[in-house]
Amino acid sequence: MKVSYWDKAVKDLSSKDKNLKEIILNSDDSFLETSKDPFLTLFNSILGQQISVSAAASIKKKVTSIVNIDPFSIIKVKPELLKNCGVSRMKIDYLKDLSSKIIDKSISFKEMYSMPDNEVIEYLTKVKGIGTWTAEMFMIFHLGRSNVFPVKDIGIINSLVKIYGEDKKNINFKKYYLLWNPWNTVACWYLWKNIDQEIISY
Repeated sequence: MKVSYWDKAVKDLSSKDKNLKEIILNSDDSFLETSKDPFLTLFNSILGQQISVSAAASIKKKVTSIVNIDPFSIIKVKPELLKNCGVSRMKIDYLKDLSSKIIDKSISFKEMYSMPDNEVIEYLTKVKGIGTWTAEMFMIFHLGRSNVFPVKDIGIINSLVKIYGEDKKNINFKKYYLLWNPWNTVACWYLWKNIDQEIISY
């Protein structure tokens, strides 16, 4: 389901940023759709850490052929089986820790729906292996928050270098955040689309 703010955000961003307007005009009619499964979103985000979208998709396909993607199944599956699918030992540890915290209710997805963005990040980063980037992916792709700007995302950084001529080591992220506010999520979605036509989803 398309996020409710999408059309307004696209119109506003097109009027305030000529570079983004050009990307939007050259894009197809695809849009951000949120995931209904919070655990799956975090599973995908952890799996996607520091690897390409295609590599993560390949590993996920192998994992889903041997186990259901839910906390109870992941906590029970033997680490060796996940490793054989291409999941690193560190990420196996992260997925097990996440599953454990959900099962024992030290992490509750329901609590996060009413939290402001900074509190969601603080809450989720209690889980081993979940840093700010992973929490941001959760806010974008499950919670559907409109103003998330993942400044450590390599795709975003590469797009800012390619489109805006930025120096990778000296980007003024605040300038872009203020320019795109309150629609940073949508701006970033188009920056991703500009370098990878495959629709990003977690």
